[in-house]
Amino acid sequence: MEMDFDFDKKHVVDINGFIEAGKQFDLEINLDEDCRNVIFGVIKDSCHEPVKDAVVKLIEVTKHGRKPVSHTFTDKEGEFVFGPLCPDKKYAIDIWANRVEHVKICKTIKKDRKCLKGIDLCCDDHFDPKEDCECEK
Repeated sequence: MEMDFDFDKKHVVDINGFIEAGKQFDLEINLDEDCRNVIFGVIKDSCHEPVKDAVVKLIEVTKHGRKPVSHTFTDKEGEFVFGPLCPDKKYAIDIWANRVEHVKICKTIKKDRKCLKGIDLCCDDHFDPKEDCECEK
């Protein structure tokens, strides 16, 4: 098994080879020192309970306006994180939380395989109700 590191694509490690049964590969990857930052937060409701599945949007604020950067959802503890972020930039965060409970519905639909077709309408003066269709008089 070979492992190549492409210095033009930082933090991408290409592993060539096959994982065979009964083997464990332990990788040690050393990263350069990094001066970028992260934004970590916890979203809580008015009762100080964590809010799960809130939408948190990261926006870069420039002199030309606001530019969306990324978005994420809070976990069950209400936590979120954005990063790595470059220094000397201004960011804003927008949050949406509606406490909608997500429900997954699984259903099998049985099709009757019938085609659509026209039906006779009992509104013609020249028809015999006994022959053409069943209508109430």
